[in-house]
Amino acid sequence: MGATSIILLVGVCSFWVIVGIMFALFGRARKVLEDMERTLGEIRNDIARLTPVLSDTLQEVEKTGQEMGQTASEIRTLTRRINSGSAASVVSGTVNYLPAALTVLRMVKPLFEKRRSRK
Repeated sequence: MGATSIILLVGVCSFWVIVGIMFALFGRARKVLEDMERTLGEIRNDIARLTPVLSDTLQEVEKTGQEMGQTASEIRTLTRRINSGSAASVVSGTVNYLPAALTVLRMVKPLFEKRRSRK
């Protein structure tokens, strides 16, 4: 065997080794791509199931926001009525005369206690 034959033999063997390695890499790449495709299919199915649930949840959040706005509006209206009506003067008068009413109650209470103790 000459040097040319040995170089040719090494070249042919190297070619077949590289071809084998390429087939192995392509086989692994194919397997990885199949796994990715399966995973993407599962994700697609999960999203398809979750989309209606998320839609319903967002609708409920919107309804809750509207109800909270309506409640806040009603409270604002009620507060304005109380502040602008005669209720504010009634509350103010009650606060002004409360100490006098408590003093009268303290003075009258012993009288009733004496009547109870006599009986």
